[in-house]
Amino acid sequence: MNIINIGILAHVDAGKTTVTENLLFTSGAIRELGTVNKGNTTTDSLEIEKRRGITVHASTTSLFWSDTKINIIDTPGHKDFIAEVERTLRMLDGAVLVISAKEGIQAQTKLLFNNLQQLKIPTIIFVNKIDRTGVNLNELISSIESTLSKNIFVIQSSTNGRISSICSECLMTQEQKELLLDLDDDILTKFLSNENLTNCNYWESLKSTIHNANAYPVLLGSAIQGKGIAELLNAITTFVQPPIHSKAMELSAYVYKIDCNKKGQKKAFLKVINGNLKIRSLVNINESGHTIKIKNIITIIQGKEYEADEISVNDIAIIYNAEKLCVGDYIGRKPELIYDLNIPTPSLISSIHPCNSELRSKLISAMNILCIEDPSINFNINAYTNEMEVSLYGLTQGEVLLAFLEERFSINAYFDEPKTIYKEHPKKRAEKTIYMGVHPNPYWASIGLTIEPLPIGAGLQIKSNVSLGHLNHSFQNAVFEGVRTACKTGLLGWEVTDLRVTFSFGDYFSPMSTPSDFRQLTPYVFKIALQQCGVEILEPVLQFQLQIPQTTNQKAIIDLQKMFANIEHISNNKDWSIIQGIIPVNTSKEYSATVGSYTKGLGVFITRPSGYQLVKNGDMKNFQKPEKDKLLVMFEKQKL
Repeated sequence: MNIINIGILAHVDAGKTTVTENLLFTSGAIRELGTVNKGNTTTDSLEIEKRRGITVHASTTSLFWSDTKINIIDTPGHKDFIAEVERTLRMLDGAVLVISAKEGIQAQTKLLFNNLQQLKIPTIIFVNKIDRTGVNLNELISSIESTLSKNIFVIQSSTNGRISSICSECLMTQEQKELLLDLDDDILTKFLSNENLTNCNYWESLKSTIHNANAYPVLLGSAIQGKGIAELLNAITTFVQPPIHSKAMELSAYVYKIDCNKKGQKKAFLKVINGNLKIRSLVNINESGHTIKIKNIITIIQGKEYEADEISVNDIAIIYNAEKLCVGDYIGRKPELIYDLNIPTPSLISSIHPCNSELRSKLISAMNILCIEDPSINFNINAYTNEMEVSLYGLTQGEVLLAFLEERFSINAYFDEPKTIYKEHPKKRAEKTIYMGVHPNPYWASIGLTIEPLPIGAGLQIKSNVSLGHLNHSFQNAVFEGVRTACKTGLLGWEVTDLRVTFSFGDYFSPMSTPSDFRQLTPYVFKIALQQCGVEILEPVLQFQLQIPQTTNQKAIIDLQKMFANIEHISNNKDWSIIQGIIPVNTSKEYSATVGSYTKGLGVFITRPSGYQLVKNGDMKNFQKPEKDKLLVMFEKQKL
């Protein structure tokens, strides 16, 4: 049978959990309906998710409908969980975007739809709560057209509380047919060739256009009353098609989620992209040569977990006690769908402290477990201050982490005020050589390094001009390790990036020299060369899209100029304006709330990390990290 993976996304209080519960009940996956109020739904959220009304971690369940297995992956949508969003949305073959007919389109709706559009995921828009008093469907449909997409097809009607079904004989309006001619070149060609086009031709064209994420069907319902749910299931199996994969191809599966139980045992969720995953098979991890033997496989059937001998292509597999697997790993061949997966790095950093200092060790253990479950949580202990530091995408992520610590580990903790993560970039080319036997070099090694600046975004490049015949691999690898270590803290304490470091000279004394000598001397040589280069500061920036009523244009543009934004494009759509560009993280941290305030909740500020740019103005002292690099302290004392 066909297997498809869908995500159900929604703004706060749109009824996502109720929709999911009714999909499971209507399909027969569960025998009794749970309710959000009783807290007994199949996809009950974590407490933090209930309080904030957002999905934090992906969860998976399944059902059967029309000879199709539908895996439902509950997907985060908040920008602070962009790593989880990027990973899990790529697992989807389609999505259902739930909109409350009463509350209408919210800022979160626009953010979610924007993510789905960018990844070209076929999306069904389900208008829920149409039974509520005061609902104006015509007004809502017009709002969907103006703020989400003009390419929508309302394929149901509601009369006296009754919702029409959808079928292939659905009679399209002349306006809908004309829109399809604009969207589908194939049917346009037939039309221009004077072929006799039937309703069935237009229906097939609609299915193809929706599958290609160029149009979006709109369905109606009331999940709490069970209305429109069967029709939604029919729409899912009609418009969402499984990708073309082959069971005969080499195995390829991707780990999109890890859960840990209280004992720290792992539970890995994988999507099988190609081939079949079989029990007792020996599989390669990340094409690295490291292998694991699949001792057990779990499949999800009708929302419950069952042991299986084999998982078919495009299905979800669960592996218990997979200690070697981490989120983002793949087994077998690398999946094509993650070739361009580029999860941005966090742009904020903050120190975390237990309210009770005696719980420091327990907090460290808890944070390590959370890092296993979500590798986007960058946690480390600062070698210079001994403080526990966490890199964050935003303030909401920090609040969720604190809630997890309290709910799961009974640890009350707090964050210091987050600081922007800056980076350093060398200004010019410089080189430095330190020779062994020349005071005060205490190491049995001679090293020469050349530093050259590269374009922003190029990252760190290391090469060697020293012959392997003169200096073997172990010594040269030690130099490379030393360079990577040195780049973690530049002259002002931030990571040094976008540079080429060339190992230009090396010498050793055979009876005494060890790789450790080269590893420990390299950072000193690097720091002296870097001082000769001088550094400039790079700041993190965001790609933004500001959607606001046209009446607030002037206010928005003034705000953006004050925040040093680079406005790249402004467009108008009916009563709305869309402003796009690049903006510094440091100046725009609180702007989302500001937009909601001056647009009375109508506007939305959508952002995603977009790398770094040069800070054009500002005193370098303002970017000095509070703690001083121990390496620099030692350098100043020894004057190498």
